[in-house]
Amino acid sequence: MKVIDVHTHTWSREIISHKDLEARRIAAERVGADPVLDSTIDALRKAMLTSGVERAVVLPIDSGFHQEMPLTLSEKTDWHANEVAGDKNIITFVGLDPRRGEEGLRELERAIKDKGCRGWKMYPPNGFYPDSEEFDPYYRLCIDLDIPVLIHQGFTPRFKHVKYARPVYVDRVASDFPDLRIILAHVGVPWQDEVLMVASKNPNVSVDVSGWQVFASTVPMKVYQMIGDAKILRIFPKRVLFGSDFPLFEYTMSLKKWVDFFTGLQLPTELVDQGYNQIRQDEIERVMWKNAAHIIFGESS
Repeated sequence: MKVIDVHTHTWSREIISHKDLEARRIAAERVGADPVLDSTIDALRKAMLTSGVERAVVLPIDSGFHQEMPLTLSEKTDWHANEVAGDKNIITFVGLDPRRGEEGLRELERAIKDKGCRGWKMYPPNGFYPDSEEFDPYYRLCIDLDIPVLIHQGFTPRFKHVKYARPVYVDRVASDFPDLRIILAHVGVPWQDEVLMVASKNPNVSVDVSGWQVFASTVPMKVYQMIGDAKILRIFPKRVLFGSDFPLFEYTMSLKKWVDFFTGLQLPTELVDQGYNQIRQDEIERVMWKNAAHIIFGESS
């Protein structure tokens, strides 16, 4: 089965802030793992080869609005664009904080038109609510450029602010800009019910399942329940996308194991007995690659 991973990250310790490096160390110490201070494009390619992931999307984060960063905004855009240049299987979005105003709008257009970036990664935990009307020019530009926006939702690392990552703050955007393709990351955990509510009423909203490896490796019933609820609300299978957040959850479940888990997804008997419909193979194919091919790569579904 084809697989597209819509949520991966690459960086080196030379391009992110000291505060973000410290957050990596804190997170690793909490779970008893080694901190990932460098995530190279070659490591991503190796993981893709091992796991059978055919294509992947790199999602840079712009933390430069409120932190001292080694690179300027445009330098960081170029760093990510250059690392995937010539690779037909890996693309990158541009990371932008919309509080940058006109500068950010110019960079968004440059990143898409000149550097080959294929979408916008927004990271509200850096300190803003996405439904602020001052950001509407960004949403209109995304529509004009015909690109999706992937928005971080839910849990955040240290030194970020989780209150900005509640899914309800995307609802106004989705409702007012019905032609804007929006992907809500991590199914908004721990606010998965809120994410599913927002997606159920807004057909332009999809979700990605990155980060749910934590539950798949410990209490998989939480994954089954979320998928079952998404199916009842008619979000699964057409608006659920496979993602991993590579390499951040390799400590709990490798990319290969996460791919295997999802390609073999079946609801347990106890949920089916409660009235949930069983998962079909054609639905899994939509999640694993067809939805991403359509929503991100613009291919016919």
